[in-house]
Amino acid sequence: MSELKKLRALLRDRPLFRRLWMSEVISLLGDWMSFVAISLLALQKGGGVVGLALVLVGHSLPHALLAPVAGVLADRLDRKRLMIAAYIAEAGLTIAMAIAASRGNVPAVQVLVFARASVAAFLPPVQSAALRRVVREDELLTANSLTSLTWSVMFALGMAAGGLIAALGPTIALAIDASTFVVAAFLLRVLPSMRAEGRALEGGLGTALGSVGRDMRAAVHFARERPALLEAVLAKTPLAIAGGGAWVLLNLAANEIAVLGSGAITLGILQCVRGTGTGVGPLFSASLVRRGMSMTQAFAFSALVCFGGIALLAGGYRLGLAAALVAALAWGSGVGSNWVLSCAEIQRLSPDRFLGRLAATDNLLNTAGMCGGALAGAVLVEKTGHSAAAALLGLALGVPLWAGLAWAHRRHAARISNAPPALAPESRG
Repeated sequence: MSELKKLRALLRDRPLFRRLWMSEVISLLGDWMSFVAISLLALQKGGGVVGLALVLVGHSLPHALLAPVAGVLADRLDRKRLMIAAYIAEAGLTIAMAIAASRGNVPAVQVLVFARASVAAFLPPVQSAALRRVVREDELLTANSLTSLTWSVMFALGMAAGGLIAALGPTIALAIDASTFVVAAFLLRVLPSMRAEGRALEGGLGTALGSVGRDMRAAVHFARERPALLEAVLAKTPLAIAGGGAWVLLNLAANEIAVLGSGAITLGILQCVRGTGTGVGPLFSASLVRRGMSMTQAFAFSALVCFGGIALLAGGYRLGLAAALVAALAWGSGVGSNWVLSCAEIQRLSPDRFLGRLAATDNLLNTAGMCGGALAGAVLVEKTGHSAAAALLGLALGVPLWAGLAWAHRRHAARISNAPPALAPESRG
């Protein structure tokens, strides 16, 4: 069966997955529309390149800061209720952002972006943990491929629409975004209770929050003893660091290329193509894995495609839109493949009681790397005046980290395989 037929069959045969998927579709479309508008607002009125990077940081950093809390709660509370509560809270904060944007209050918008992202930080580990409840284990790779394809299509449509709507101001995009969160929450109401297996909120919410450090350490210890699982948890980080710098360059390159004299339209086109890559890449990589490619080889292939695309963007965007489009497509293909492979492996290899925390650890490392790469790249651009410096710095940090992790993984796997059977009981987390 072809990959596309498997995607259609999954949507047809798994109604609960279809509901979960539809809620993401609707919220993502509004998210990316508003993200373009806010990015352009910050670049024009909020402090130049560093102000632009702060939008990404405000949008992403809470995912890193709150990932441990989100992971623990995902393993202790009803995942359905967490998702609905998060969507409703995001709707209210987005309405406040629209009001602030209509008044030209950029600092207030940035604060609200951070607040909304703090709420959104609870969604990735919860959604990842919920996914395994609505599909079979042998459907996880297909389900994650569909999730990535959906993200890509909504990213492309949202970015393209956001580029056009930005000419009318950010308020309209934010108002649309607020409505999407309400619809997403409504769609999830029919899902069954999704409390983690063998976990309960013992002693109340305060007890759960107080156990964050201990619970996260237990999950990390569990992954450290399983090289394939640890490889999946760490796989996104080097690409995220390189991608943070490349994201800064992409925004700056759009203003320099300026198709039809508009940086907003150009950014929408470039992000649309990058989003297309994040959808196409996973379908290709999933096909390679099913044909016998090892997961380690697939991770390496996706990383090389990503790094190659970023290098092409840094070296070739001045050649014009065509070169930038090819670079954005390759970058997106590598990132999308890496994302799907790592998520599917974490869901496949982790017991349900650890799944929320390991998904949160993955999210923490990914977002921290992306924010660090973007901020460091933006500061370097401010100091040197060269737009490509952001992406080049991201590569200079990300590529050696990827090579080092690959080397360490091989040594760790060999050491574990040669070790005598463990006498200690498996961690109960």
